[in-house]
Amino acid sequence: MERRELMRMGALAACGGAIGFGVGRLSKEPPSRFYGGAIRGTGEAQERVWHRMKFIGQPVMDAQVLFLLGLAGERLTDIGETLDTAMRIEPTDERGWFREWIATADRVREYGHDAQRRGHAQSAGAHYLRAGAYYRAGLLRYPDHADPAMEQACHDALACHERALKLLGYNSRAVSIPYERVALRGRLYLSHLADVAPVIIMHQGLHAWPEDTLWVVEAALSRGYHALTFHGPGQCASLRLDGLPFRPDWERPVRAVVDFACQERRIDAEAIVLMGLSFGGALAPRAAAFEPRLRALVANPGVLNWGAAQFRHFDDFPGFIGLLDRSPVAFDQAVAGVRSVWPDADWWFEDAAWKHGVEKPHELMQELRRYDNTDVVGRIECPTLVMEGTAEDATPGQGRAFFDALRCPKTWLEFDDSTAAQTHCQGGGAALAQAWLFDWLDEQVPRPGARVGSGG
Repeated sequence: MERRELMRMGALAACGGAIGFGVGRLSKEPPSRFYGGAIRGTGEAQERVWHRMKFIGQPVMDAQVLFLLGLAGERLTDIGETLDTAMRIEPTDERGWFREWIATADRVREYGHDAQRRGHAQSAGAHYLRAGAYYRAGLLRYPDHADPAMEQACHDALACHERALKLLGYNSRAVSIPYERVALRGRLYLSHLADVAPVIIMHQGLHAWPEDTLWVVEAALSRGYHALTFHGPGQCASLRLDGLPFRPDWERPVRAVVDFACQERRIDAEAIVLMGLSFGGALAPRAAAFEPRLRALVANPGVLNWGAAQFRHFDDFPGFIGLLDRSPVAFDQAVAGVRSVWPDADWWFEDAAWKHGVEKPHELMQELRRYDNTDVVGRIECPTLVMEGTAEDATPGQGRAFFDALRCPKTWLEFDDSTAAQTHCQGGGAALAQAWLFDWLDEQVPRPGARVGSGG
């Protein structure tokens, strides 16, 4: 019976399963609809879909390229450099992704070195800002987690970003946040518009770095908020340099960050906002349920049950999840079979297991079940904003489930097709997301001289 299930799952995988950027999505549609270049539908119903464009010809990589193109608005990337790098990557060359992004990063960093030697601080800062983003791009997917080159790229990404911010005149500093027996890496940005002011504490999810989310930081600083970003366990440098895996009790690292914020003279301890993006849309709400010092919460997108959202991506494999409880050994064997015909399964299971601190596929799936906010969402008391796009494909349906379960003051902010910001975390549409997010915050968080509204 289990052998027949494995064969059926392999056949289904061969028919066009695909993992997406945010976490992994298994297509429930034929490839012509799910990933038919920029065309969706058939016959007269066909329409162009900008967020399904092919760049490399591999669905996950193409989604990641689109994410990187979206960073151009904050000068983190340039469109030509991004597309040029993408064109050099072969869809079947797993190491080629890392190699080509690092090559671009090295070249752009040299532009920075040259400009700085010649005394052009602004130009150098702009080059270093992009170089840091390209080093981070290379780290989005890499098959050998023990390779020293990965650790070096992490150091280079941090160093370029640090140098860029100094040359470009940001009032910011790297901070070390006491956390249990180690420390979390973070960065405090101070607005020139205020002395003591509210702060937005922001973290990302599975893949992106907080340094990639400059659209939040820039808007905060220009509106009189300070910003405090951090790398939590399982994320970015905390994972790669400090060996910290994810943990479901996310209130523990957030408590440490809020403690740190409350000790900063220029931060108003009565006006602390927490924002989580992507997987962070599940983690931040968990923390907010146990952190009474928050003035507001932003989940982009909101997630009620992260584990369930991951399990649903395998619905097209009948019997697959059932093996997890009946026989973990059989489940792991089934995963091996899927990997043989579905290359991205290998990347997804290896990457997620590494970040969660487990080794075997069944251990990963059992760990994912622990990321469930159902029993704690009612404890959230602060005003909460849920941001969701109609093309959300990492956790479809979870945002509305989370929003409906909230018992606190809440606002649903939807980005439909007309906004051109309907994708996961508004990838490619950060300008509108920035405006609507901070319009809401301006109405929720009192600031000297700011207009205070009633909320949504």
